[in-house]
Amino acid sequence: RYALVRMAEMVKRHPLIGDVRGLGLLLGIELVKDRVTKERATDEAEAVMYCALSEGLSFKLTMGNILTLTPPLTITQNEMDRALAIIGACLTKIERES
Repeated sequence: RYALVRMAEMVKRHPLIGDVRGLGLLLGIELVKDRVTKERATDEAEAVMYCALSEGLSFKLTMGNILTLTPPLTITQNEMDRALAIIGACLTKIERES
C-alpha cells in the first residue's frame, strides 16, 4: 500500500503517468502521451527505463509502456523511496525533453 500511495502522488506531478496499479509487490506505472486518449508512450517508457538503469534501478517494460516493478519481499521503505525517486527524476527529465 505504501508504494501505491507514493505512486498515486507521482500521478499529480507527472503528466506522462496515465495510471498506477499494483497487487502486493507487483507494481505498474502506465505511461501515456495523453490521459484522455490513453495513447501509449512507448518511446518515453523506454527512455525512462534506460535513464533509471543508468542510476542503478532495473525494471522491465510490459506492453511497451508499463513500468513493471517487482521488488523483493525484503525491500525496505527507504529502498522503495529511492527507487521511486529515481523513476520520478527520470520522468521529469524525459518530460522536459519531450
